[in-house]
Amino acid sequence: MKQMKLATSIFVSAILLSSSAALAQAPVKNELIPAGASHNWTGFYAGLNVGAVNNTMNITDVQATSFNSTLQQVSNPLLTGGFQAGYRRQLDLAHVSGVYGLEFDANFANATFNKEYGSPFALYQLRSSNQLKTVCLLELIGGIAADKTLLFLAAGLSWVNITGTTTNQDELAFFNSINVAKKQVGTALGAGIEYAFNEKISARIKVDVVTPNTYTAHDNVGDAYQVADNVVLGTIGINYKFA
Repeated sequence: MKQMKLATSIFVSAILLSSSAALAQAPVKNELIPAGASHNWTGFYAGLNVGAVNNTMNITDVQATSFNSTLQQVSNPLLTGGFQAGYRRQLDLAHVSGVYGLEFDANFANATFNKEYGSPFALYQLRSSNQLKTVCLLELIGGIAADKTLLFLAAGLSWVNITGTTTNQDELAFFNSINVAKKQVGTALGAGIEYAFNEKISARIKVDVVTPNTYTAHDNVGDAYQVADNVVLGTIGINYKFA
């Protein structure tokens, strides 16, 4: 809930800032805007992207029955690729103007984590693995366009697909395994910059911080573990505007 309130606050701030800038730069009512004075960002668009993604998973033994701590599992940044599509509307064609819209992003990756905790001589010997496979975002966009350059913020909902297990290798195990395979919804906050080469083609850089909802997983004997993920996604993309 806190993440959603923050996302909403940032988006509203971006819209207000965009509107203020547009009003400050608006031409006189009867003044004609010279042809080609400013790039027009209004229209449907779609494109491809590549980049890097990593996931931090925290597994906390809330009952302190197994390992009495939080296991933090941070995957190395790995290559990701995907696509984006959306619609933007520019408030006017002044040199500096507000832009808002809605965008859907889908990225596919293989960000994996593998590690062993403890030892055969300790109280436990754990083997953990997880894999981030898919990140989908549905975000509201708000920003300021200065001719061919667009600075924007993004806020909205996320959906991620993460698989994995934590298995106890000890013969006298408190538990056998914890299943952390989950398709989670959550929130997303992002920011980026985009440059238009012409009326149709533009390139951009975008970074998103994705916070899936925290959930509770249970092992085979019924003990509870809190699982919290945090995903950072950075991409470079190309967009084509259809109208």
